[in-house]
Amino acid sequence: MPDRRFTAVTTALIGLLLLGSAATAHAHGDTIHLTVTGVSAGHPVTKATWEDDGHPVNEKVAGTLTATSADGTSVGPWRFVPVAGEPGTFTTAEALPAGRWTITAQTAFPALGRAESQAEVAPASVAPSPAAPAAGTPRAAAPRTESDGGPGVGTPLAIGGAALFVAIGGFATFRVRRRRNRPS
Repeated sequence: MPDRRFTAVTTALIGLLLLGSAATAHAHGDTIHLTVTGVSAGHPVTKATWEDDGHPVNEKVAGTLTATSADGTSVGPWRFVPVAGEPGTFTTAEALPAGRWTITAQTAFPALGRAESQAEVAPASVAPSPAAPAAGTPRAAAPRTESDGGPGVGTPLAIGGAALFVAIGGFATFRVRRRRNRPS
């Protein structure tokens, strides 16, 4: 009897580990609504809200942005970088050159989302390159890292940890059953 209880408890814990993080996304819906709201110093700005309830996407977001100019020049994909203090708002570390651009923003995690928008980047609005900033001009904010709340490796490590937990639980169950079924 203890073998069945162990298996039931192990299965329940595995289910909670694997499905627990997904519950928050499903509370909001299963699609992200993206809106390219503009360009700040050449950096496209994108808002991400949940399609069903309009709440900002506060989770880590795996998203990219690509842009195509009027003459066919294409840039990207560039990773989304969270904007500090603005939940659900993202930009890119890279800046678009001056010109008219068709911007495409896409997300893959925690849900799918896609938006396309037109934007005009004026020559005066493009920030100088980080290698040679103009005197007195502040540099663009560096991309956030996992240590300061930005994108990192936390989610893949959590998934790997859950997979390891499942493997250990399965192996332990196998060993217990094998010992009980062994002839004396």
